[in-house]
Amino acid sequence: MILPAFEYKKAEDVASAIALYEKAKGQARYLAGGTDLVPLVKLRLSTPGTLIDLKGIEQLKTLSSQRGSLVIGPNVTLFEFKNHELVRDYFPALWESLEATSCETLQMRGTIGGNLLQNTRCLLYNKSLEWRTARGFCYKMGGETCNVVPKATACFSNYCSDNALSLLSLGASLKLAGPEGERKVKLEKIFSGNGRDPFTLKPGEILTEIRVPLKKSAGAYEKLRVRNAIDYPLLGVAVSIQDGKGRVCVGGIGPAPKVYDLKDLSGAGLKEVAEQARQEARPVANTTLSAGYRKKMVQVLTERAIKRAMKEGK
Repeated sequence: MILPAFEYKKAEDVASAIALYEKAKGQARYLAGGTDLVPLVKLRLSTPGTLIDLKGIEQLKTLSSQRGSLVIGPNVTLFEFKNHELVRDYFPALWESLEATSCETLQMRGTIGGNLLQNTRCLLYNKSLEWRTARGFCYKMGGETCNVVPKATACFSNYCSDNALSLLSLGASLKLAGPEGERKVKLEKIFSGNGRDPFTLKPGEILTEIRVPLKKSAGAYEKLRVRNAIDYPLLGVAVSIQDGKGRVCVGGIGPAPKVYDLKDLSGAGLKEVAEQARQEARPVANTTLSAGYRKKMVQVLTERAIKRAMKEGK
């Protein structure tokens, strides 16, 4: 599918990228690896007047340990991140989620920042313009109702990042820069819960840093998908355990991940969290697998991930 016309700008640093965004009067998108954005532009699901290329900004490519944290630049590729010497030893859930993301060819292109800030997905949304025009625009596209849930004035599209779940389980935080200056937020604070506009980022903001406390953990990541390569998660569960406490993060069902604390690591406590995750899951028929099956698998994968994490921590 042919890309539409747009103006291409290459930023030398974060400040110049923000200035280019302001000059475009909001009709711009930031480009990193492009594995999420370029297909959206081809499908006319995103129609920026200007693409601002961030790939040449050295500040966004850092990957190092600093003052008790692993600091990751958003332009670090998934492949580079996966193969960093600390990731597998300190953060097994994160390593498994990186390994489970697409295939190595795309891991070498896709960036961790792009993976975190990818748009939500739906079987009736991620289609060509011609298909969507014939079907009728859904709520996320500016229509009056959802095309999956009749008469619903809400968007049930799914946030499908593998790696956000594992980073959430590890207590990651972000640094953002934009026209209003810099700010630091916990990773969970960037999710709006609204599939139509899934992030709380302010206009023109750029993700400049991801920070994970450098503390060894036990963990696991489980992913439900039809094919073992390339596919986005139809359900993902990440578990990380540190100092006798843990966190469970469930995603791929709905517009934002859900986070559960593991305060009681006994058998009864673990089962309770898995049952709660299943009960709170609200999948709809917007993927290639049925909503009922995905809901049942929430408890299955949560229990499986917790058991593997617990076994590793012994």
